[in-house]
Amino acid sequence: MSHEICALVVTGQVDAPRARSVGLRAVLVHDGLSVFPINHYFSAYWAAKRRNSASLDLPEGLSLLFPTEAVLCDLVREVTGTDRPRFAIIETHYFAGVGHQGAVVFDGEDRLATDPTSINQALAALGVRATSAMDEFDVIGLAGFRSNPEYLDAYAELCEELGV
Repeated sequence: MSHEICALVVTGQVDAPRARSVGLRAVLVHDGLSVFPINHYFSAYWAAKRRNSASLDLPEGLSLLFPTEAVLCDLVREVTGTDRPRFAIIETHYFAGVGHQGAVVFDGEDRLATDPTSINQALAALGVRATSAMDEFDVIGLAGFRSNPEYLDAYAELCEELGV
């Protein structure tokens, strides 16, 4: 069974209508944490649409499809109403137990770790606590979120229309 996702994990209160207006739809909400599926086309589209060519401060070693656009920080600011939102970008690519994952945690535009972290480390940095029976990944329900929704596929075509 595969597990292939990319998402923004955002702490705090989120303005759901504002989030929907910028294409962010939460697939999980757990104890003050919201998980919004994204992909590299999503971030490239919004960067082009808003004419924001800035890149996030990302460590080496992430997948080639990991979103790099700083517009993601802008979107999180908007949907949280916070100048320095705490959020992570997470990504998994697993099939039959083989693959990789990566995560980067931010406080506003500032990256909190020098290297890519595991998703569990990122979730812990955002305040999720493992239990004796479940790690952070399972605590918030990520095991049940196995692939990104199909609506994100439209962003590839939107990028093409914008020449991105």
